[in-house]
Amino acid sequence: KMAQAIFAQVSSWQHRQCDARVPDFGHIPMAGLVGFIAFSEQDARKIEELGFVAPQHFGLRRHVPLRATVEDAIHSALRGKTRQGVLAATEVTEWLVLEVSLSPAQVGTHFLQETILTSPDRKGWRMHGNIKFHEDASIAWHTCSAHPVGLEAWAAQAMGKAYGASRQTGACCRAGCETPEGWTWASPSAAGGYGTKYYCAPCWNEYYLEEGRCQDSIFDEAIEGDSTLRQDVD
Repeated sequence: KMAQAIFAQVSSWQHRQCDARVPDFGHIPMAGLVGFIAFSEQDARKIEELGFVAPQHFGLRRHVPLRATVEDAIHSALRGKTRQGVLAATEVTEWLVLEVSLSPAQVGTHFLQETILTSPDRKGWRMHGNIKFHEDASIAWHTCSAHPVGLEAWAAQAMGKAYGASRQTGACCRAGCETPEGWTWASPSAAGGYGTKYYCAPCWNEYYLEEGRCQDSIFDEAIEGDSTLRQDVD
């Protein structure tokens, strides 16, 4: 009942403009901190039932990735091979974004203990260990719509940043592909039959959608050779 009430409230917040105020890194121990994580509705419901987020939910060993803005949180979620993340390249998608707020005292304690660090791309933070709701941090849920990000922008996140796959300009190596020459991405080891050649963003997107490489949820069994949801690898 509690979860239903929470999600009923979340639904009423749809299309709300969310603004994360990023503190000055030089004064973080003296200021509060707000970070965001984007989930599909299915995954958000599961997270709410659990009452915490943990590194393993993102295919990570030590830290939970917090992003500085809602937009960055959604873009980071594209790095996972969930069906929603792959569809976000060409379709409008709905995301439930978890807002995690730490008080000045909590931030100071974490930084002194080095359990929260600035992410390498300086667009968020890495918080080590689990985050228990209402105990380790205050939380709120926001429902946000995202316009299609485009195939190349999706591939830059899903192929380039999630896997570190190299890219080059040229023709796609897939037989029969009619995509004009442009950016192509090398196959990571997880892609199996695609070998080590370079393929365009539309072909990669089709590959994940049509060949069963997508997961419906970050809680599904990890695809062999693939991470569950790498949201912070910069």
